[in-house]
Amino acid sequence: MKRSLSLIGWMVLVLLLALAPKGGASPTTQLELGPMLGHVGSTEVRLWVKAPPRPATTRSPRRSVAVCVSEHPDLSRGRMLRNQTLQGPEYLGQFHVTGLKPATRYYYWVHVDGESGMASPLPSFVTAPADGTPGRFRFAFISCVGRNAFDPAAAWGDLAARTPIDLLLFLGDNHYADSTEPAKQRAAYYEQRQLAAFRDLTSRVACYGIWDDHDFGPNNSDGTAAGKERSLQTFKEFWANPGFGQRDDPGVYFKFTRGDVDFFMLDVRYHRSPNESPDDGSKTMLGAAQLAWLKRELAASRAKVKFIASGSEWQTHGTVDSWSRFNRERLELFDFLQERGIPGVVLLSGDRHFTAAYQILGRLLEVTSGPFGSSNSSRAQPTPEAIYFVTTGKLYCVFDVDTTGVEPKLTLEVYRAAEGLIHKREFTWNEILGVTKIPPLAPGGN
Repeated sequence: MKRSLSLIGWMVLVLLLALAPKGGASPTTQLELGPMLGHVGSTEVRLWVKAPPRPATTRSPRRSVAVCVSEHPDLSRGRMLRNQTLQGPEYLGQFHVTGLKPATRYYYWVHVDGESGMASPLPSFVTAPADGTPGRFRFAFISCVGRNAFDPAAAWGDLAARTPIDLLLFLGDNHYADSTEPAKQRAAYYEQRQLAAFRDLTSRVACYGIWDDHDFGPNNSDGTAAGKERSLQTFKEFWANPGFGQRDDPGVYFKFTRGDVDFFMLDVRYHRSPNESPDDGSKTMLGAAQLAWLKRELAASRAKVKFIASGSEWQTHGTVDSWSRFNRERLELFDFLQERGIPGVVLLSGDRHFTAAYQILGRLLEVTSGPFGSSNSSRAQPTPEAIYFVTTGKLYCVFDVDTTGVEPKLTLEVYRAAEGLIHKREFTWNEILGVTKIPPLAPGGN
């Protein structure tokens, strides 16, 4: 991003603003998909777009796309990113805008080949507060969106209109290509991202994604999956995350900060041992490098609250495709948190086609969210650690996080599409710390 506009830059910007849609006018060259916000930090934003294909009569296979960002709805005194050339046949692109102000609303506009790519009114976003700043925000987390675009349609409409959120976490099974083939994965992404409510919501809310089995490869797939490198490359094309693994350790995991809350987003597929392997000391969910990264970042974190997100469930009594089959590594992480005295950790997960909350081993709170669009689990029952359980309807969860007081306040909200809020519970800080034990549900209870 340019720190300031040259005279020529200002002339180009004036021309682009003249082309910007006014009064609800239809754009000339509308984006095919997006814009979709990715990471929104205190001084930066990442943005994903898909431009339309070139007409068959056009010689050049390229598209030129640019973004203008301004604190003003009319884009006055805006800042423009230099044109980016998108190559066919996919025309996918990501923009990284830096030099923004913390806790500030920005409006933005995308143009394609010098023409408006969006209709008015223009979308906007609010940057995060400065790192370490106490505050209050809300984030939703979802999983299991369904095999067809229409499966989560009601849930997308509900989430887009029902309750305000600042962040949206996709915890896996974000599509069901069940393949590592890029063409199949891209088609599945395109189908899911075409819905109007999806496009409305993700144009104004920061989005972060990790994967689980169906959007990584076949059902219950792991690090032995043929073509996993292709899956990783395709994933990077579609998510404007702040990072992807480490330089010497590929994957989709990363960390980001919102005020004085840290999020640790894990990759539980790329390095995963087969579920049925013996838990003999070498079996791993994360791989040695990712586990070391997670421990290191947790130990260094000074955030009041720390959310660790995984596609697979953490609870003790999980399925064959969960952390319960990787108990050595699971307990190693739990013991590390306890031995180092790392407070305020909350576990997030998906995959199970129901929504539930647990207090694991009487120590750690976990919430698993779903299904957002897939069918509900017909055989699941509350396990001994469950403190909440529901398995009907299209479901999503929201955490309201308030760190302005002496002790942080975390309130869980569970929503059912077309019905609204069905459950709300504020957890005490001692419950989060594991000091206060939460009574589990009676067997078969609800």
